[in-house]
Amino acid sequence: MINNEEKNLDDKEKNLDNREKMVDNEEKIKIMRKKRKKNRRKENFIIITAVFLALFIFLGGKYALDIIYQNKSQVQNKNNQNEQKETSDNNSKEKQSESEKETEQKDSNGIDFAESGNHIKSADSYAYDTAEIRDYIMSKKEYTGKKMVFLTFDDGVTPGVTDKALDILKEKQVPATFFVVGKTLNDQAKPYLERQLKEGHGIAIHSFSHDYNKLYPKRVPNPATIKEEAEKTMLRLKELLGDKFNTRVWRYPGGHMSWKGLENAGNGDETLKSLGLEWIDWNSLSGDAEPLKVRPTNKEEMLKYVKTSLSYWKQQNVAVVLMHDSQGKNLTLETLPSIIDYFKSNGYEFGILK
Repeated sequence: MINNEEKNLDDKEKNLDNREKMVDNEEKIKIMRKKRKKNRRKENFIIITAVFLALFIFLGGKYALDIIYQNKSQVQNKNNQNEQKETSDNNSKEKQSESEKETEQKDSNGIDFAESGNHIKSADSYAYDTAEIRDYIMSKKEYTGKKMVFLTFDDGVTPGVTDKALDILKEKQVPATFFVVGKTLNDQAKPYLERQLKEGHGIAIHSFSHDYNKLYPKRVPNPATIKEEAEKTMLRLKELLGDKFNTRVWRYPGGHMSWKGLENAGNGDETLKSLGLEWIDWNSLSGDAEPLKVRPTNKEEMLKYVKTSLSYWKQQNVAVVLMHDSQGKNLTLETLPSIIDYFKSNGYEFGILK
């Protein structure tokens, strides 16, 4: 009996222990479940936070990129506007500069000077380099081009003669080069000079005094006097025609061929070149300033003189014709239309010297 009771008591204790263990296990399970729930919440929070953070970064980055792009576009647009403005300003300045240059090129008399300065721009197409034409007529340089003739008048300006020569040239629609003498350039000469330019002719220098004794004392060229007279005549021409006038063309009174030593170092030719001037003679002449015993006395003789004098030269396809518009040259004026017609009929084109 006692043993059975003890055994039952042991069984009861064992059952109690088992119940306690079960309770402990259930508690542990509850605790574990709570921890798992807590861990899951924590994990979910972390995931949700990470998602929100990633979304924020994405949206924030996109916004930032949009701002950067907008700023970049604004900067680019601004640069383009500045470039367009600069281009527009530059174009305006260029146009203004060209306009100012054209305005500067025109003097107060409305003469539109060419770059060389001794003729107007519209005469540029038939203006030829003096040194080159000189080399052609003297056969120092071969010429194979079209026939060219250069009508030249020395010793003006002479009222009553120069204007009549201009009338004939205008009627015949041909240009010429006028070699003016400085001492004739008083205030009354101004309208004649202006007309020469405006009607498409060229202006050149033929010394100031035209005095052989001053220019070539004892037939010896005086380079100091040649320089002085060239500068003096140029200054007077600028006074009458404006500072934009310039000429690079000179003819020695009596002609280069009449005086020895001009080509020597330091003499007349070098002196002229230092002033930007080139000299030229002729290879045909009307004979209107020749000694009386050989000077033509009628139109037929004068025209023949022009033809014959040219025939003596090797180069006849380039003709530089010497005439004068000084006092008493009425026969020259009478013959001038026939001289022009002769060269026209023989296929010559008319030019001026620059």
